[in-house]
Amino acid sequence: MNSTLESLDDEFDESQPKQGSSLMSRMRQVLSRWWIMLVFAILGYFGALYQLMIKPLSASAVAVMEVDLRTTQLIGAELEQERSQVGTILMTVASKMGGPLLISEVANHPDVQALERVIPPPFSMKPLSMRSEDERRFKAASEVSPSDIGALIAGSVSIAPKPGTTLLEVTVNHPDAMSARVIADTFLTVFIQRVEGEKEGGVSDAFTVLRNESDEAREDLEAAESSIQVYVSALKLNDQIRDQRDLLVALRQRYLPKHPKMIQEEAIYLDLYNRFRREIERAMNTESENEYWSEFTETLSALEERGAGDDVEAANARDEWLALAQNTLSSRANFLNARVSYQRTLYENLTRRMTEIDIAEENNDAGFLVAERAYVSSKPSQQRLQTLGKGTFAGIAIGFGIAYLISFFDFRIYDVRSAEEITGLACLAAIPFDTALDRRAHGDGDWEPILVKEPSTANSESIRNLRAALILLGKKERHKTILMTSALPAEGKTVMAAELAVAFAMNKEKTLLVDLDLRKPKISDVFPWLNDKKGIVEVLAGQSSLDSVINETQIDNLHVIGSGRRAANPSELLHEDEIESILTELMTRYDRIVIDAAPVLPVSDSRVLARLVQDVVLVVRSRSTPVGAVLRTRDLLQSAGASIAGVVVNGMKHGVNSSYYYGYKGYGEYGAEDGYGYYQEGGNLKNDAKSK
Repeated sequence: MNSTLESLDDEFDESQPKQGSSLMSRMRQVLSRWWIMLVFAILGYFGALYQLMIKPLSASAVAVMEVDLRTTQLIGAELEQERSQVGTILMTVASKMGGPLLISEVANHPDVQALERVIPPPFSMKPLSMRSEDERRFKAASEVSPSDIGALIAGSVSIAPKPGTTLLEVTVNHPDAMSARVIADTFLTVFIQRVEGEKEGGVSDAFTVLRNESDEAREDLEAAESSIQVYVSALKLNDQIRDQRDLLVALRQRYLPKHPKMIQEEAIYLDLYNRFRREIERAMNTESENEYWSEFTETLSALEERGAGDDVEAANARDEWLALAQNTLSSRANFLNARVSYQRTLYENLTRRMTEIDIAEENNDAGFLVAERAYVSSKPSQQRLQTLGKGTFAGIAIGFGIAYLISFFDFRIYDVRSAEEITGLACLAAIPFDTALDRRAHGDGDWEPILVKEPSTANSESIRNLRAALILLGKKERHKTILMTSALPAEGKTVMAAELAVAFAMNKEKTLLVDLDLRKPKISDVFPWLNDKKGIVEVLAGQSSLDSVINETQIDNLHVIGSGRRAANPSELLHEDEIESILTELMTRYDRIVIDAAPVLPVSDSRVLARLVQDVVLVVRSRSTPVGAVLRTRDLLQSAGASIAGVVVNGMKHGVNSSYYYGYKGYGEYGAEDGYGYYQEGGNLKNDAKSK
């Protein structure tokens, strides 16, 4: 038995990842974890609620501008534009309106400068109700610079065409409704004034403006390129110093300081250092770079004076000077390279715009009209509901994602589809979860078959389905002996065996129920009066005859053989020849023989019996049985030569998982008494026999 458990340990991890369930099965697993989505929905709701507490609601002001395409000639069209070009034209106009120059003009406009609540209070994690008056105060435009206002406007404005029309919507989001409306209206006013000014001066004025902007961009580009040239030599020396320093580090591990090779390389490093220092001094004295280096001049000079000597302190000072100079040089070079790239792109864009402009007719009317002044499009109550709704749905989405991710690591049988896809066996029946069906001797009184107690329930119908599935396997003579087993204990095999036997008996078939789970017999829990009677153990031990252990029950056509007294070593009693002889004798007397056997994985008893019966039914418990355990059980039974009729999915339910259906509930004594190992919750194999 120990070898069996060890082989199971080796192969369980290999079989476990074979999830095999379809997308629908995985979705059912996800939905079974609805509580995860509920928890995250609640967290999302309260997160959105907290956001409303710390951040003032924004008002959305929308101003609408109409674009007259027939009179707009600044993009190169002489006739009315084709319908397919409308979207491109509107997007071009929107891009112009959102440019930095126009935003700067809006920020400097008198209407915007007159606003008293333009800059909202700084962000804080403290709820608004707990902040002081000063912390909640908005700043007026007169208290801040136009650049601050421009930055606020750039982040709060959006310009987009209205689908199917020639209208442009300018939307401004701002905590103050009045400020939002003024900024939106000012956008239209400034843009239209600029277009009219360009037309009044003719197209040549537009060329002049673009030419001036192009000249400025070219001058800035040349200045940036000139500045970067100052550092060409210094950057080259900087790379050489880094390489030389790496070489010295490697040489110090091989040579002593007085070695000729070390002296030579140290001299080269010192020469590079002095040349680099002179290049940095030259850059510091360059007119265009003097301002940048001014804040580092005093520190560098002090370090340079301390590094004039030959002692250790001087060497440390030179290293500090070099580190500071290299970092400062690197920062400056990166900035100048970025500036050159930006100015070059700007210059190319301005040049391209100049080439795209055609000569406009002098008598054209203005192509842009204010269709609608700014209005506030959303109310605070609507914004609150939208924020709470977004937070809640975001929480649900996160919870769904987590539940879906967990499903990839959940290697358990869930439903009929997953059982069939994983095992490759037919599902004979799906038994709904019901405490009335899954009761054994729990102090609830005598057992009563579900077909008798509740004949019209779904549980009774599922037992009838199991009976019908077995009847339809073929001729009765070929399917008389049926062995009920499971991968692990607590799967419900004993109750399934008893209910199936009752179902055959009620179908007017003479039926015998045999308890061959000699390790921990459970048929006596179903029929408590068997506890004082002899059973199959006495027959196998040669102490009783077969006829003397067959007992009638309260169900017509149903007889039962209990296990009898507890066997000291059950495996010694299960000899194939004796079991086969007993089954052959019983098959001449009964139409159906249902055998309740031990779980397959803990012990090998069921594998011995499986090859002697005509059909094996594997019972698995929904949401409890690990996939690896089922696959291992199937392989063991097939290797033993068993004919597996199919699986029965027991405990199907739609509610929250119950801890009763995980682990070896009620079977913990196996390991202590008869050497059963067992699975606890989570699918971890334990073998108490090994510890003995």
